[in-house]
Amino acid sequence: MIAGPGFWDAEISAAGWRRVLNPGVADFPELAARGQAWGRNAYLRDGRRLVMEWSDMVTLAAVLLDGLPRPVSTEIELAAVIRGDRV
Repeated sequence: MIAGPGFWDAEISAAGWRRVLNPGVADFPELAARGQAWGRNAYLRDGRRLVMEWSDMVTLAAVLLDGLPRPVSTEIELAAVIRGDRV
C-alpha cells in the first residue's frame, strides 16, 4: 500500500511533472491498453510520460513511465521513479 492520489502531488510537482487532466490516447498511447482503474493520473515532463493508477483510495496498482511498467513496492521506490532516479 502506497498512499493514494494527492499524497504525492508535492513530490511530483517538485520533480517537474505537469499533470494532464484529460489524458488522451494521442499523448498517452499506453492508455489504450489499460482497463478500468479506481483512479488514474497522467503527467508530462520534457516529452516523458508518467501514469499512476490506484485500485482504491490508498493502493497504488501500477506506475508506467513512458508506457513501461515500473514495479514499485515502497515509497522510496516510487519517489525514485518520480524524480527520475530509476529510468
